[in-house]
Amino acid sequence: MRKILILPLLLVALSACESSNNGDLDGMWHITRIDSIGNGTSADIRKELKFWSFQDKLMQLFYYERDWEYKEILMTRFENSEGKMILSTPFIYNRLDGDIFLSADSFYLLQPYGINSVPDTFEMEHLDRKKMQLSDDVVRLYFEKY
Repeated sequence: MRKILILPLLLVALSACESSNNGDLDGMWHITRIDSIGNGTSADIRKELKFWSFQDKLMQLFYYERDWEYKEILMTRFENSEGKMILSTPFIYNRLDGDIFLSADSFYLLQPYGINSVPDTFEMEHLDRKKMQLSDDVVRLYFEKY
């Protein structure tokens, strides 16, 4: 449980060191719901502890599994302008051996986060200090600031 508290505090401390033009986007966002646009289904995933985190030009995807193992993917490129967010260049985080570029046959690792292609373009439907809502042709994602 202490690890869960240390990570957000570390991210907040690091975000204070850098300034960006991301405004309310910077910080940790907990994915709470994923709606399928194609078939109209909705999944409440609040308990799954999946996060998107933004700082300057770096985006990080991570989740805690039931055994509290920490999994992480980096998007070293994301663009956020004119109401659109474009995600590209994913890597599996591996500081010991070097980050591993996520090839097309491994994009399935992004699907639990609501990302279905690379690059993926999301419409920014709502963003304020506490809530964010994004959509593409496949899903609508709901987030709460952590």
